[in-house]
Amino acid sequence: MPGGAEAIRAERLAARKAEPAPEPDSGVLQGLGVLRSAWVGTALFTVTAAAAAVIPAVRIVAVLVDLLFLLAGSGMYFWGWAVAAGRSRDSEISLWNLILLEDVAPKPVRVWLLGALGVQITVAAATCWITAPLAFGWLVPMWGLAHCEYWGARYGMFLPRKAEETPKRRRR
Repeated sequence: MPGGAEAIRAERLAARKAEPAPEPDSGVLQGLGVLRSAWVGTALFTVTAAAAAVIPAVRIVAVLVDLLFLLAGSGMYFWGWAVAAGRSRDSEISLWNLILLEDVAPKPVRVWLLGALGVQITVAAATCWITAPLAFGWLVPMWGLAHCEYWGARYGMFLPRKAEETPKRRRR
């Protein structure tokens, strides 16, 4: 018989399965700026990585672009984390749903954001073996992860937080 934390987790899981996730109000995608930003960064990374793979003089530019995406993505990630912390008072937010957008985002949003992340990983994997400066490309997927996490924190449709009952102590 589960007790304590396991009982609470099982109860929350049953509640999530019983209640459908709320749907967005309209067919318009929310956070279009976040979606565009993810793909603009992905395109810039892809172009600089491809150019650096062919032209050795562009490699320093590629390293700078990769570091810029790491720093900007890290800042955006922490910003999204703060937004999620604020929303967690009223909503049931899990890291899985927050970052991978499972059950909290419409399918087009998931495809756009996870697609951008997938392209970043693919380009980094395809170019990292060419020369050491191009291995900095492995830092760029932080940009894609940050966009997923920020979109989820800002626009994700999470279930409302249930009022927790305090467990009653049994007397012996």
